[in-house]
Amino acid sequence: MKVIAAPGPVCYPLVAAMMERKDIDVEFKKSSDIGKDKPDVVLDSTVSLVKSGLPIDYVTIENLSRVAPKLGYKIGMTRKGGASDVLFRAYVGETKKDVEIQYFESMGELMEAMNANKVDTVVVPAMDNAGVSIEEYFKKNNVAIPGSCGATVYGKEKDFVDAYNLGIKILKEKPEEAAKFIISHLPMQFPPEFVINTMKNSDLNVHKPGDYSEFVRLVKKYSTQ
Repeated sequence: MKVIAAPGPVCYPLVAAMMERKDIDVEFKKSSDIGKDKPDVVLDSTVSLVKSGLPIDYVTIENLSRVAPKLGYKIGMTRKGGASDVLFRAYVGETKKDVEIQYFESMGELMEAMNANKVDTVVVPAMDNAGVSIEEYFKKNNVAIPGSCGATVYGKEKDFVDAYNLGIKILKEKPEEAAKFIISHLPMQFPPEFVINTMKNSDLNVHKPGDYSEFVRLVKKYSTQ
């Protein structure tokens, strides 16, 4: 099974499945860079899949990004233009919330600003259960978000679903071992705790999305702002 995957949380379960399955070939790059490649599966954030013009055939991870401790006025986040940034700006834009967003180079700088009371709120990966996920904020306003991460499937659909579910099982049963294995295969390094905690505090569930046309509209609108 040939897979092109963004080297973030979306790929963690599939890489974990490689502990037991040897038929998975993962190439790490963004969905926007696949060019004429025709892999069996493309894994990326749901925002990136839409921006790349790819269908969201499966949702894989939900509630990956959290707004903590609660929505305030001064908002801090990293990765301007990233999936969390696009979704958060879509939420505050559509609900007319009055906020001021500041971007930081690293998670360390972001948390320093939070501890120094330079920002009231941070939008961060789900390292713990603090705060409320961006999806939950949208849900309160009757807008369905098809998860944080997803997959475009060109072939070997059952193999993909089975492998991803196997990876979820491995992450739940052997989180420390799986995290070390995942990190050893990634093109960039993270502390094992990041893999363990984001997987533990997100919702891992491979399923078909419902109607996500409104989500597509929001992504296209706020990706250009």
